[in-house]
Amino acid sequence: TVELTVTAGGKTVKRIPGGVTLTMPTENAAPGTVAVLVHGDGTREVVRKSVAGDGSITIPLEGSARLEIVDNSKRFDDVPATGWVAEAAAFVSSHELFQGTAPGKFSPDASMSRGMLAVVLHNLEHNPAQALTGVFADVSSGQWYAEGVAWAQAQGIIGGYGDGRFGPNDSVTREQLAVMLWRYAGSPAATEKELNFADADKASGWAEEALCWAVENGILN
Repeated sequence: TVELTVTAGGKTVKRIPGGVTLTMPTENAAPGTVAVLVHGDGTREVVRKSVAGDGSITIPLEGSARLEIVDNSKRFDDVPATGWVAEAAAFVSSHELFQGTAPGKFSPDASMSRGMLAVVLHNLEHNPAQALTGVFADVSSGQWYAEGVAWAQAQGIIGGYGDGRFGPNDSVTREQLAVMLWRYAGSPAATEKELNFADADKASGWAEEALCWAVENGILN
């Protein structure tokens, strides 16, 4: 348990404009290690953007806070402990970005849908409330992905197919994934302007800079 107290004029500051980042030593951190915010009423909230590694954990906060550092990893029967996806599955599940597809099941080989990706990014932002705009004819209220898709559209992360459809259940392609993550990151300029892959000519023009950015940042390979 860790207490961070910020004071000004002898008074505790609960919120700081722009927030504050706490970095503290953490021994034996696992991919599923997270910071949990303990509220005054005893309720607990995972800090989804907390990141542990290299002997420390970095925690973005609004101000003074009481925290617990825990291993929040989930166990999935279809994710071997030595499998290539094990650490990533532990990270995304412990940070509440992904849920399993069934009790004890992660389905690592299943395709990811466009709606899933919108929900994951919405989860990363702690699910801010978003009214449905009705922009997409195939996204109706009551669907599990509806608020995430509406939020992603309002943030300029997704734009749909241009014909009034979003295709929430369509499998997301690698270039669509890169574009959505790139837009979420603020559309940063890519330093490397060329894709050094044998099939680079198959990349859509609208996705080229996002793909270059994703590759040079180690997101795709």
